[in-house]
Amino acid sequence: MPENTATQDFSIEHAVCFEKQLRTTNDDLYGGAALNWPGAGDKIPAEANAEFQKGVEYYTDASMNGTQFNGNKRKTAELPTLASLNIKGYTQGIERILLAALGYAKVDGPIPVQSQEGYYEHFFIIPQKGKNQREYTDEETGHIDSRQYSIHDRINLYLCVSQKLGPYAQHARNVVVKDLEMACSAKSPLQITISGPAERIDREDSKTSTEAWSYGAAFDEWFQLSDFKCYISKVGEALSEVSVTAFSAKVSHGLSDDNTPTGTSNNGLSRAEPMPSGKSTITLDLTIYLHNKALYENWEKEEAVLQCKLEASREAYKFAILFPRLQITQTQPNFDGAGSIQLSMEASWPDSEEELRGSFEEYWPSASVMGVTVISKESRNPMRWVKG
Repeated sequence: MPENTATQDFSIEHAVCFEKQLRTTNDDLYGGAALNWPGAGDKIPAEANAEFQKGVEYYTDASMNGTQFNGNKRKTAELPTLASLNIKGYTQGIERILLAALGYAKVDGPIPVQSQEGYYEHFFIIPQKGKNQREYTDEETGHIDSRQYSIHDRINLYLCVSQKLGPYAQHARNVVVKDLEMACSAKSPLQITISGPAERIDREDSKTSTEAWSYGAAFDEWFQLSDFKCYISKVGEALSEVSVTAFSAKVSHGLSDDNTPTGTSNNGLSRAEPMPSGKSTITLDLTIYLHNKALYENWEKEEAVLQCKLEASREAYKFAILFPRLQITQTQPNFDGAGSIQLSMEASWPDSEEELRGSFEEYWPSASVMGVTVISKESRNPMRWVKG
């Protein structure tokens, strides 16, 4: 019987890294041949097995062949997708996942926290014009250390997500995060789930590259609901704290995927690079405990413009989600016991710099519909954190 032909859940391992950003060559880009697979410091504990979907499309020869049946089938396109990668909201080690999911961080960040030696503040935002791969602007290059910068550098927010299985390792290349969810409920950890289309899936029968995998953080501490405080108010008013028993922030980026060309002549059956297409959707669901039913229903009726901040602290580590502009789309009261109310809200683009700043203390690298701040011991900027 062949060895290593079976696998078990507890022995499946995962690793994540960015495709090449620094000193980029054509082989590093979409359609390239470079094997930019994870290595040391790239291993990550997943809450469940990441689901790789290996979608395939075929052309069926339906020409008349003298029978009642179709003729040959021939593969015309491969449409691989990372259907889900779920991790806990760890106090450290999630910076690259957040950057890939949201899309942008300051190129000269992170910023040392003056009051906490050894800690650094990261600020991630959703870019105004989507998540396509691009070169750095002149303004951005002015903030980059010239000793590290190359004219060929790219802002490449695509991931290589890898799985070590029993018989082989598989590497989902150029995964573009289209959907992100950050959710937490009572007595549970923060859960971060990402998914999106990939260019191709490389299979590594030898699993040699996985021997170098190691954890880049301890992954022994995570945020849970009891670490969070929630603040919400009308724009222009001071944020007011409310108690929540659950929240879910979802981002769906407006990216073309299956309407992009496949079966291209320059790269066989691989999917072409997804580009911004249509509108992105950002929603927030809150379940507020001991609710003021009339207040929230009035906000919905008045189409009030709101701001909201969800902020977690565990020792000196912090995690915060910022929404400068929200409007309620639905209120759903629960009259059992002490009572709670579920608010469904949708984010939109802030109308002004004043609205963007709102009651938040953070300095935004540029205008955005949503921001995430992380304070951890990670001193490297994931926007430019690439091996080699």
